[in-house]
Amino acid sequence: MTNSADGPSLRTHTSTIRHLDAARARTLVALFRRPAAFDGDGLARDDSDPVTAGAGGSINLERSPEDPAAVVGHHATHIYLHELRRLPLSVARELARHRGHLYLDRLTSLTHAVAEELGRHAGGGLSLNNLRALSAAGAWSLGQHDGELSLNRLRHLDADAALGLAQHANELYLGGLRRLSPAAAAALSRHRGDLSLDGIVRLSARVATHLARHRGKLHLHGPERLTDATAAALGRRTGFLCLRSLKQLSTQQAHDLAHHRGPLLLSSLAVHDDVAASLGRHEGSLVISVPDDIPLERLAALVEHRGPISIEGLERLDAARAAVLAAQPCHRGIAGLSSLFLCAVRELTPAVAAILASSRAGELALPGLRSISEDVARELVKHPLLALDRVSRLTDRAAAILATHAGASLSLRNLEHVSPSGLAKLRDNVGIALPRRLFESTAPPRAAPAGHKCPTRQSLIAAIEQIARAGLPGGVS
Repeated sequence: MTNSADGPSLRTHTSTIRHLDAARARTLVALFRRPAAFDGDGLARDDSDPVTAGAGGSINLERSPEDPAAVVGHHATHIYLHELRRLPLSVARELARHRGHLYLDRLTSLTHAVAEELGRHAGGGLSLNNLRALSAAGAWSLGQHDGELSLNRLRHLDADAALGLAQHANELYLGGLRRLSPAAAAALSRHRGDLSLDGIVRLSARVATHLARHRGKLHLHGPERLTDATAAALGRRTGFLCLRSLKQLSTQQAHDLAHHRGPLLLSSLAVHDDVAASLGRHEGSLVISVPDDIPLERLAALVEHRGPISIEGLERLDAARAAVLAAQPCHRGIAGLSSLFLCAVRELTPAVAAILASSRAGELALPGLRSISEDVARELVKHPLLALDRVSRLTDRAAAILATHAGASLSLRNLEHVSPSGLAKLRDNVGIALPRRLFESTAPPRAAPAGHKCPTRQSLIAAIEQIARAGLPGGVS
């Protein structure tokens, strides 16, 4: 929830709450409770509701409706309690009933009983980013949590606690860990969701060997260098691997790491000729950053990569560089299986656009382009799989040109400004992806679910302020 013209966000107001008892916690959860009902045409809603307006439209489905008016789930609203200093068991029990994200980032410790209640929280994420320690019993309880779990201030995790957290099946953030024992790493390798260990700078080969077996997305944003044994261990991994801060690889390390299969993110790596040649043999998607003056031979070696490739840092494209990029080979010899993301390109000439449009390896994504001229649109529209997701404005003529796209897909998911006639032409092409708001009717919003009256922003804030005042010394209950 961001600030609006009406004043500070709801997050600002709930963050003034320092103390809660069970009754006030129950009231707070009720204020943010937003059931989602199906009215036969779509999900009933109130677009003026200050709570759901800041929740991004996310819906947690709980059960299938037996009739069109049944409640099918809840909006994933956020409750930020960044100043809540204590969490009695009775309060934890009430807060765990909330369906949506729950932020409790002031708490430094949890009893086993409180952890057990929070482990029952479902329908959203749980953030406990100030916990300094976690017992094995508490870890086993939190490991049952059904949603994103953030514990970014933990400094130590023993093997028993790691095994408890490994029962978790969603995003797990442990960014505060500076070290991880091989036994704890072996336990975390059983975790079934995305795992972030961004605080570990030195990664031993034994720890890397265990983490390489982890099957979710693995984020290791700390290491700037790897040992030969660690690079070899990570090279045996299959699955998403992010080494965002890695700056250097030797020739042998690049060769070993290139055996990794799956998405590989190396956005800080210095790419010399041997590294480019090795990564060109990597199979899976690749995110890499290159200098704007990268030699053509080095760029050509990278583009040999077998799979989708996202190139950051390359801002200026001339005809020679565009030709190298357009020659990206088809993955497994099949056109359309790969993709080319040119993240930093801000401008294109019609000649360069024509060269890029000749590529057939797969999707051509140009997320750096904010606008395109009619001449550039006339060339790019020839590409069968085109993504222009940062273009926010189109002239009538450019819209008419793009509306003639005859390939499989054209994505314009950030388009904001286009005339009604231009929009009509784009909407007539079923292969063009547009923002959902451009397809919404101008009909009045449907009512909220029966029996649930949405408060005004003023009354909601007044209720939150009353809860905050009541929790202060001398406050009125």
